[in-house]
Amino acid sequence: MPQPPFVSTFIALALIPVAFLFLHAFLSGWMRWRYHKVTGAVAITWDLVMSIGYMLFRSFGGTAGGSQLDPTGGLRAYFIAHGMIAATVMVLELTVLVLGVMLSRGMRSGQWHGKLSKVLFPLWWVAFLTGELFYLTYYIL
Repeated sequence: MPQPPFVSTFIALALIPVAFLFLHAFLSGWMRWRYHKVTGAVAITWDLVMSIGYMLFRSFGGTAGGSQLDPTGGLRAYFIAHGMIAATVMVLELTVLVLGVMLSRGMRSGQWHGKLSKVLFPLWWVAFLTGELFYLTYYIL
């Protein structure tokens, strides 16, 4: 079992609170609970900072004192799928965030904020869980 890079461990742990924030934001928007705007904005911003930072770090070959992963075959396909889902999630996050700000300022954004949130929520969970699953199976188990 290879030693996990520090940055991978940091990201894997730092995204766990985002899961709770996303859950609260989605449920509170759906059920019209309080603090929907706050938890949604924090969840999206936190996730974007962590995800973009990690992708940039890995894109420039960063390992931060851990193992250098050489994905081949099925593992490469897994990373391609995970990366495509994560990139789609980031675009959706930015769109939902902008539409949410527009709504909070009284601007009309139609029904797109709610519709895209319903797409973002399960897709975010897929991206999150596939990343966490890889971390657990490759570095921990």
